[in-house]
Amino acid sequence: TGTGRVAALGYSPFILDAHMDIYSNPAWTNLYKDVAVADLTPETGAGFDGHAGVVFGVGKKWSLGFIVNKRSDMWDSFRDTTNTLFPGGNSSPIVPFMGLIGTSVNKNFHIGLAPYVAMWNNKTTSSDTNATNTDASSNSMGANLGFIYMIKKGWVEGNFTFRMNKYKSETTVGSTTSTLENDGGIQFGANFRGWIYPSKGSKVAVVPVLGFNTFSFQPKSTSGSTTVTGLNYSWMSINGGVGLNWPIMDDIQIAGGVTASYNTAKADSGNTEIKSTDLIAPNFNMAVETRIADWLTGRLGFSKGINSESNKVTVGTSTGEQTGLSVVNASSISLGAGFHFGRLSIDATISERWFKHGLNFFSCGVP
Repeated sequence: TGTGRVAALGYSPFILDAHMDIYSNPAWTNLYKDVAVADLTPETGAGFDGHAGVVFGVGKKWSLGFIVNKRSDMWDSFRDTTNTLFPGGNSSPIVPFMGLIGTSVNKNFHIGLAPYVAMWNNKTTSSDTNATNTDASSNSMGANLGFIYMIKKGWVEGNFTFRMNKYKSETTVGSTTSTLENDGGIQFGANFRGWIYPSKGSKVAVVPVLGFNTFSFQPKSTSGSTTVTGLNYSWMSINGGVGLNWPIMDDIQIAGGVTASYNTAKADSGNTEIKSTDLIAPNFNMAVETRIADWLTGRLGFSKGINSESNKVTVGTSTGEQTGLSVVNASSISLGAGFHFGRLSIDATISERWFKHGLNFFSCGVP
């Protein structure tokens, strides 16, 4: 379980993984109980920061837990790291915390809630009347709500993500205060997956996936009685696909399928519009996992797609556009291994980059 495993399997959406399933849908805490996970990585950025979590079973119907330091917001899109949009110098929220609460309504229906919070602030003050005082802050707050429903030939799941992302920077010189902040900042997502056996007794599962995510905000600066708004930024993604999860033997499992996604990012204000779109279709996924020995599992993943991209700029009646085809996941093959020692599992990924840059991911879990 964990990043080390799913990265080795090419981030296939057609596999089950306790770590990733709980993170995306807190209802899985009802089925993966009494588990501790930790993820160590030298890389930084959204989705790469090392993190840890735990889930405890509380009685027969409840589960509680938490995950610390795993980002689950849109701050990579929300904040321009060059500070050209936000010269006030705001940083992204730090040490995100996600709580986990799950309950089994009955044997067929499980629900979960995961409150999420991350915050940052920096304040400087001086008694010198000519000094510049600053007060900057950022935060992301919201929750994930998920469910799992058992059907006659499998199960279906869904999760809904809501975040309110906010930054504010105040600069005061004497009696004059200038404020830089954002309007909006709402992030919403809905994702669904099924695990359906075509016939009774079948070991091959058909796995359909479908998702929708959106996010928007607008910078705003105020100085005295003057307010200036920047470009209105928005982002949307729709994805879907279908695949198979196929245990060939007790020690070998194959998962593969095809997905497609449509992504659009737009910034507009008045007579100006900047828009980029990506249609990634088809995107092929394949994952193979085999138990080599009681203490060793080998893994192989493959993911590659074709991206039809377009970048368009419109100013008044003038429009410029660039279109083209590109490859998604140029480094398409990933390798990894799992090491099992009693109740402890250690998973590592060796991607194509490893031969130049060293190990990418390292994770472990204790069920």
